[in-house]
Amino acid sequence: QQQQQQQQPVEPELPEECDIVVRLAKALSSLYKEVHASVKDDVAEAREVFAAPELVLEMFMQRLLEQNVQAALERLLLPAGPGMAALAASTNAIAAVAAAPSVDRTSNPANPTLRERARERASSIAASLSGAPAGSAGSGSAGGAAGSGGSSSSAGAAGSGGSFSAGGRPPAALQRQQLRLLAEAYSKTQRLALNLERVVRGVAQVDVLSMAEGLWPALLGSYPAQELAWLQAAYQDEVQLLDSPELNLNFCLKLMAWNAEATARALKLSAPPQAARNCRMLFHHLVAAAAAAAGGTTGAAAAGISADGGEGSTSGGGSGVPGAAGAGFAPTAHPGCLLEHLARHIIGGVEFSLEMCSVGGGSSLGGLLSKMGFSSVSRASASQVAGAFVGDKIRKALEAAHVATQVMAALQSHYSGTVAPAVSGSVAELSSASSALLALIRASEDSITAVLSKSVDTFMTQMERVLTSEQRRSDFTPRDDTLSFDKPTAACLLGTALLAALQDAAIATLEGPNRQQFLAEVTCRSHQLLLAHMMRYTYSPAGALKWKKDVNEYAEVLASFGVPSAAEDMGHLLQLVNVLVVAPESLLGLVNGSLRMAHRDALQFIALREDFKTAKVDGKTLLQLFSAEGMERHIGQQR
Repeated sequence: QQQQQQQQPVEPELPEECDIVVRLAKALSSLYKEVHASVKDDVAEAREVFAAPELVLEMFMQRLLEQNVQAALERLLLPAGPGMAALAASTNAIAAVAAAPSVDRTSNPANPTLRERARERASSIAASLSGAPAGSAGSGSAGGAAGSGGSSSSAGAAGSGGSFSAGGRPPAALQRQQLRLLAEAYSKTQRLALNLERVVRGVAQVDVLSMAEGLWPALLGSYPAQELAWLQAAYQDEVQLLDSPELNLNFCLKLMAWNAEATARALKLSAPPQAARNCRMLFHHLVAAAAAAAGGTTGAAAAGISADGGEGSTSGGGSGVPGAAGAGFAPTAHPGCLLEHLARHIIGGVEFSLEMCSVGGGSSLGGLLSKMGFSSVSRASASQVAGAFVGDKIRKALEAAHVATQVMAALQSHYSGTVAPAVSGSVAELSSASSALLALIRASEDSITAVLSKSVDTFMTQMERVLTSEQRRSDFTPRDDTLSFDKPTAACLLGTALLAALQDAAIATLEGPNRQQFLAEVTCRSHQLLLAHMMRYTYSPAGALKWKKDVNEYAEVLASFGVPSAAEDMGHLLQLVNVLVVAPESLLGLVNGSLRMAHRDALQFIALREDFKTAKVDGKTLLQLFSAEGMERHIGQQR
C-alpha cells in the first residue's frame, strides 16, 4: 500500500493561475467576517448609550472603513504590501516550473510542492492583513491598524498606478493575478459594505456603500490602464510562442477570451458613468487625428485623450487634456485594445501569405518535376507534382483567407455577446465600438480579397507556364499514323492536375461565397487562357483531334467546379475546335450555323488550320472564301 501511495501521481503544482488569489481573497473574507461580527456588538451598544446614534454611527463607520478596511486593502493591493509579494512569489514559482519541467516534484516533507509553499505563504499573509485584532475596532484600536498599515498614502497608491509598481512592468501572469485580486477585493469590500448597512439600518441611515466606494479611487489608480497593460504584455508573450507569422485562429480566440475577462472586470470596477467608456477602451482606441487636423476639441474631449497619448482614467489618476486636439495633438493607438491586436495579427498574416504565394524557385512545376525525379509525365506523376505546388504556394494562402473569415465571424459573435452589452449604456460608445468593428471587418474583407486574388494570379501564372513550356508544336502536327487520341498531351495532364489540386485545396479551406467566387474566377480565366493558348499553334486534322481531347479534359475538370458559366464557356471552346477538325467543305455551314460567328472573327481560327493556304472550296482558298469579297462571289454562284 505504501508503494502504491508513492507511485500515485503527484498533485499538479499550481494548476490554477489564480490559486494564490483565491487564498488571499479568503484571508480578506475572514477579516471582513470578524469586522462584521464586531460591528454588530458596537451598533447594539451605540443604540443603548446614545439618544441620537445616527451621527455617532456615521463617524464610526467612516473611521472603521478608513482605518481597518483601507489598511487591509493597502496591505493586500499596494506594491510594497504582503499581498503583492505573495503574488510575485507565486508567479516566480510557476515560471521556475515552466523553465525546468524535468525537476522532481515528489511531494514529501523535505521537498514541499509549490502549491504547499504557496499555501504556507498565503496563511502567513492572512494574519498580516488584519494588523491589529479586528475585535477591538470599536474601542479605538483600529487607529493602531491605521498607523501600522495606513502609512501608504492615497497619493502614493494613485501614483503607483494602483497595484503596479513604477520600477518596471511586471510579467503578464503577475499582472493578471493582480487584476483578479483587485476584482476579488472589490467584490468582497462591496459585500461587507452592504452587510454593514444592514446592521445599522434599524438604528440609523448610514450610506456605508458610498463610503466604501470612496476607498477605491486611490487603489484603482488609472484603471483601466492596468487592464490594457496586462493585455499588451499577454499579447507580446503569446506572439513569441507562435511558430510562424501565419494567421492563427486559436491565437485570435485567446485574445477575445482575454478581452472578455477584462471587460467583465471593467464592468465591476468602473463607476457606472465610466463603465461603457472603459469597456470601449479595451475593445478599441479612438484616434483623434481627424479632430486635431480640423483644430476642433470636441472629438478629443469625447475620447478623453490624455497628454501622454493615453486616455483619461476613471478615478482621477490620469491627466486628461480635452484641448489637446485643438493644439494639433494626435495621440498614438492604445496598446492592449483588442482591435489593435487583431488588426496587427491579420495584417501580418496576410502579408506573410502573400509572400508565400509567389511563383518561382524550386516550387515552380518545372523545378518540381525534376526535383521529384519524374522523367515523363503521367496522370499519377502530374497529380503528385500539381499537389505539391498547390500545397506549397496556394493552399497556405487559401487557409489564411479562411482563417481571416473565421476570425471575423468569431469577432462579430464576441462583439454581440460581450462588447455591445458592455457599452450599450452610452450611445456614443456603442456607436464608436460598432464603427470600429465595421472598419476592421471591411479591412479584413479587403485583405481576404487580396489573398484570393493573389492566389488566382499565382495559379494562372503557373498554368500559363505549364502550357507554354510543356506543350509541343508537334503535339498538334503529328506525323505518326499510330497516334492515339485517347491520351491527352503532357501539358494537358499537368494543367488538369493543377486544376484538380486547386479544387481540392479550395474545398478543404474555403467556404460559401469565398469558394464560389474563387472557383468562378479560376474558371473564367482558365477559359481565356485556353483560348489564347489555342491561338499559338497550327493544327493538322489529327492534331486538331488531339487538341479536342485536351479541351474535353479541361472541360471535365472545370465542370466539377460547380460554376454555372463553365459548361457554356467550355462548350463554346469545343465548338471553336471543330473549325480545326471538319473538312474545308463543311466550314461555311459550321460558321454560319451552330457557331453563328462573323466571318472576320471565324477567320482567325480557320487560319490555324494546317491546310489554310492549300485547301480550296469551289476553287477558292479559305482566305478568299471567308473574306468579304470571296463571300459575295460564293453567294452569287449559289443563286
